[in-house]
Amino acid sequence: MSAKTDKFLAGIKSGALALWNKFGILPSVAAGQAALESAWGGSGLATKYNNLFGIKGSYQGNTAMMDTWEVYGGKRYDITDGFRAYPDQATSILDYGVFLTVNKRYAKAIGLKDYKAQIKAIHNAGYATDPQYSTKVISIIEKYGLAAWDKEVLEEKNTTNKTASKNDGKAIVPYPGKVIKKGSKGKDVERIQRAVKVKADGNFGEKTEKAVLAYQKRQGLKVDGKVGPETWNRMF
Repeated sequence: MSAKTDKFLAGIKSGALALWNKFGILPSVAAGQAALESAWGGSGLATKYNNLFGIKGSYQGNTAMMDTWEVYGGKRYDITDGFRAYPDQATSILDYGVFLTVNKRYAKAIGLKDYKAQIKAIHNAGYATDPQYSTKVISIIEKYGLAAWDKEVLEEKNTTNKTASKNDGKAIVPYPGKVIKKGSKGKDVERIQRAVKVKADGNFGEKTEKAVLAYQKRQGLKVDGKVGPETWNRMF
């Protein structure tokens, strides 16, 4: 591997590994797609807007208009389209997991334990119009030995402390270092609000607290309405 590919893979590995437990997406597939879509982190979309997966649309109202191409009826068309703009690459990785799981057309891909089957299912569901897309991703996975990442998550043994095994530093978005609770404000509160599906206004009020309590109860966490490292790492 070159220094560029080494640096790119090292930078996304922890986030990619976390995708399996959180969303049922293999880390090799995520890494292969990120490498292809972002030109190993060197594309304008990646360097300027932290979008590693070429996901179109808007993220928190932020969109980047970029030149791209699509294939329809076997013919390539050059177009300009809007892509999601992220505050950092960790958010891009998390949003990729969310994107695949909230869009029902990708349901057949989620949880597949073979990288070839999973990327083909993602491609067939309409992720990209390039007819060679899944072949290109598989080539990257095999060239750089990324199936070893899958082995790490698929063979991960349960420990007596199951919560610890899920919260061992593999949060896609790093914990901000302080407990977030009723009265807290800011971007981290907005992130939590989106995770628990309440209006993201950045103010941790009563509705947010109730939603966090319900989330903690569903996840088998300590039910206190506060977002400490355990709750944060499960969310993100």
